[in-house]
Parts: sequence; structure tokens; C-alpha cells
Amino acid sequence: MKIAASVILSLQLTSVSSACSSSNFLTSRSKAFCNHALKIRGGQQDEDSDVTPSGSYHGNYIAPQGEQPKASTIVEVKSPPSTAAAATTSSAAAPLASATSKSSKLANLQERTVPAILMLGATFLLLKYTGEKGLIGLILLMQLGLYSESTGVVESFQAKKGSSIDKIKSYTVQKWWWFLTAMLFSGRDLIMQNTSLTGDQMSIINFCMSAASLVGAVIQLAMLSGPGTEDLYREYLGKLACCHFSLLFLVGQSSFWIKTVQEYGLGWVLFPAFLVIVNDTMAYVFGVLMGKHKLIPKLSPKKTVEGFVGAGLSTVAIASPLVKRCIGGDIPNLGRHAIILAVYASLVSPFGGFLASAVKRAHGAKDFGALIPGHGGVVDRFDCQVVTAPFVYLYLKNFYNVES
Repeated sequence: MKIAASVILSLQLTSVSSACSSSNFLTSRSKAFCNHALKIRGGQQDEDSDVTPSGSYHGNYIAPQGEQPKASTIVEVKSPPSTAAAATTSSAAAPLASATSKSSKLANLQERTVPAILMLGATFLLLKYTGEKGLIGLILLMQLGLYSESTGVVESFQAKKGSSIDKIKSYTVQKWWWFLTAMLFSGRDLIMQNTSLTGDQMSIINFCMSAASLVGAVIQLAMLSGPGTEDLYREYLGKLACCHFSLLFLVGQSSFWIKTVQEYGLGWVLFPAFLVIVNDTMAYVFGVLMGKHKLIPKLSPKKTVEGFVGAGLSTVAIASPLVKRCIGGDIPNLGRHAIILAVYASLVSPFGGFLASAVKRAHGAKDFGALIPGHGGVVDRFDCQVVTAPFVYLYLKNFYNVES
């Protein structure tokens, strides 16, 4: 029994002394206990010493510092890396991550450049050979793409969640009926110019189509029955709101391009469009090269304050020489008009992109479409442009006309 007790005591003291030799943060009471253990095991420290013993553990023997250990297996206890070392590693990794991020952004910029040049070149050729009619046709196609993509994002999100909208057989018909109704309303002037219809006749047609869509939607909802009907109502009304918001925000605002080109010519459509392109491009460039402070991190994490400010200054700087190329002629205060439009394109138009980012984030989509490589869909490319269109027309009508 004495031998067993001696063995157990020896093992306990060995464990304690090993912990003592590898610890750097003991309290005074713990140090006293450890010193006592070391003394029992043959250590050279005083019981009342406040100095933490230094030595190495060799199986069942504590070798004091400076003494050659007995022949036995040496077990070294490695202390965990210090906080300073971890901080050094973290600080060393930060520049590498930053460099990788910049490299990725520059690669993305190169990927976006080629499609953008091709798109501008195709637009130039179209306008050169077709003029205003070609631009109007292009706008109509864009409106179709804007509406299809914006509603499609919501529909795809609902489908992933297990949508029941298929029970409403006429939903797709209603969706495109609303689009046709809105197009007839926004393009009524264009229709009257190319047909024998009068303004009053167009108003009657639009009213009848709106009334028919209302009656048809309510009848379809009234025919639903069975469990989950209330959930289906909510889903249908949500998509109804999405369709009408798309018609108002995208199709309605882009219709001002048609009015502008008809009343003021191609130049006053192209000039604001180039301003938005310059602003968007320079925001990306300044963001890649200098961006450190996030502008709206929750909605659009890639947008930076430096990009926003740099893009604004660049857009205002290029406005005067650009407007002379697009408009030309001896027009009073042309430079002032250009700067006002440039300020709007820099301060307000980007918020169309921020809203589009919020919609994508809410529905788990990276882009609205994949029509344009490196850019996404039509909405991704023209979300800021549609915000500019109504302001340009209203500004020209209220200020440019008066001075001219």
C-alpha cells in the first residue's frame, strides 16, 4: 500500500510540476504551491520564492535550469503562439488580401471593357444608318428587356421557395397585358403619328384595357378555392405590385427618351447617356484604385466614397467638352446646361443602381440577366440611365426652351 501511495503521489506531483514549468501566468498562491511541489521532487527553488521555476520535464524528473538532465526521454512542452505573433501574421496577410482584391477588380474591369466597347460600337452604327427611328426601336426593345428581367428576378425567387402561382393559369397573360397597356399609354404620341388614331381614341383604348385587366384579375382570384388560398392571394398581389412597379419605374421613366428624341433630337439623349456611362466607369476605376470607405455597404458593398466623389468630379469636368461634341451649334449657356445635367447624373442617377442592388440582394440574385457578358442584363446596364431620362426631358422643357 505504501508503494502504491508513493507511486500515485509521485505521478500527481509530476503532473503539477510539469504544468508549473510551462505556465507563465500563475497567481502568487499557485506559484507557492508549485514551488512546494518542486521542492518535494528535488527542485532548487525556495518555497516562498515568487520566481516561476524554469526547467524541463523529463518523465519523472524536473531538471533545474543549468543542470544536465538524467538519461531519459525528453518531453518538450511548446507554449502557444503569443498574441503579438498572431497580430504580426494577421498584419502580414492583410496586404496580400488587399493585393488579391485589387487584382480581381482589375481583371473584372478588363472583362467589362470589351463588351462595353462592342455595345457602344453597335449603337453607333445603328444610329448612323437609322437615326431617330433606330433609337426609338432600340428603346422599345430595351423596355421589353427591362420589364422581363425585373419581374423574372422576383418570379425565380418565388419559384425556389415553392411558388403556387401556377394555380392562377392566366397570370402570364395578365402580366403581359399590363405591359401592353402601359406601352400603349406611354407611346401614344408615337402611335398617333404613325396611325390615324386620335388622342381621344387612344385614351378610350387605354381605359378599356385597364378596366379589363382589373376585372379579369378579380374574377381569377374569386375562382380560387381550397387550402392555402390566402397565401396564394398574397403571392399574387405581391407579383402584381412588382409588375406595376417595374412598369412605373423602368418602362414609364424610359419612355421620356422617346419624347426627348422627338422634341430635341438625338444629341440630348446621347449626351446624358454618355454622362452616366462616364460616371459609372469612373466610379469603378476610382473604387479599384483608391476605394477604402464603403458608401452603402448593406445595399451595394462594392461602392465606395472615393469612387462616388471621383466619378462626380470626372463627370462634371468632362461635361462641357462632351456637350459640344454631342449638341454643337451656337447655343446660349450650353456649358451651364451641361454642368447641371452632369451634377444630376453624378448625385442622383447612381441611386437607381443602389435600388437595383437592393432588389437583387433581397431576391438572392447576382445580376438581373446574362445578356451582356461582364455586365449582367439590361436592368444592370440601364438602372441609372432610366433615372436620368425624365429629368433631362423636364429640364429641357422648362429651362432650355425658355432660353432658346
